[in-house]
Amino acid sequence: MDGLSAKNIFDTFLNRADKKFGQNFLFDEKINQKIVSVAGDLKGKVVAEIGPGPGGLTLEILKQNIKKLYVIEFESRVAEVWKTLQPQFNEKLEVIECDALKFDLKSVAPDVVISNLPYNISTELLLKWLPNFHLCERYVLMFQKEVAGRLCATPKTKEYGRLSVLTQWKAKVSKAFDLDPGSFFPAPKVKSTVIKFEPFKKENVSGADYFAEFSELLTAVFSHRRKMASKFLQKFFVEPEKVLISIGYGPKVRAEEISVPDYIRLFENYFLSNKAKAKS
Repeated sequence: MDGLSAKNIFDTFLNRADKKFGQNFLFDEKINQKIVSVAGDLKGKVVAEIGPGPGGLTLEILKQNIKKLYVIEFESRVAEVWKTLQPQFNEKLEVIECDALKFDLKSVAPDVVISNLPYNISTELLLKWLPNFHLCERYVLMFQKEVAGRLCATPKTKEYGRLSVLTQWKAKVSKAFDLDPGSFFPAPKVKSTVIKFEPFKKENVSGADYFAEFSELLTAVFSHRRKMASKFLQKFFVEPEKVLISIGYGPKVRAEEISVPDYIRLFENYFLSNKAKAKS
């Protein structure tokens, strides 16, 4: 690995970034080191990275005392570069050429996922992973700052919504740091934020197997976030006002005012009552 850097890999093999793949490369070694450090001790860990590009993060991960790094790359020209370089890393690196949105992360069973996610699929990819989030110890992922704000949002803010609740239901979410557009090549039009996710263990998350149902409830309620939630809960409850009162809210509460723990209680009541009726 001596002499290898993301910049010389880019200059030697790639020479361009492809907008249709949402490519914005990060060459600064200090920033890449900082991102990897957010993931904590990687000794003996299996790590996965989506979209290695010229390898800013990839090379920093490989410097750690990891067990294995799987890089998932959709673009064939980039995948071929890493397949060519793969022998230099003594079986610590494996390249998987495929679409990350179609790839089953469970098939490589990573302990940690570290990625500068392509902006154009970042939210879709996160939602794909969330149902089985607990299978990983940690995720360190980069998003557009606007998306990151939604992930970390609290009630009664304009960013708070379905994505906030689903993500915070599955993990402890914390902002690590922001990055200006000038840190990347080519520079995107937006700021970026690195987020750390520490998934809750499955046994501690009520309804962990019912992601689609919870997502459906939240989609209905947040479809008109500033209107009374009871109006949109009629699909799920015979008397939604009473359900809201039972979890400590008035009948006129709005979707954006209900906390994540209380949405979980709301879901448990909805789910359990409906399942009980179906079985009786």
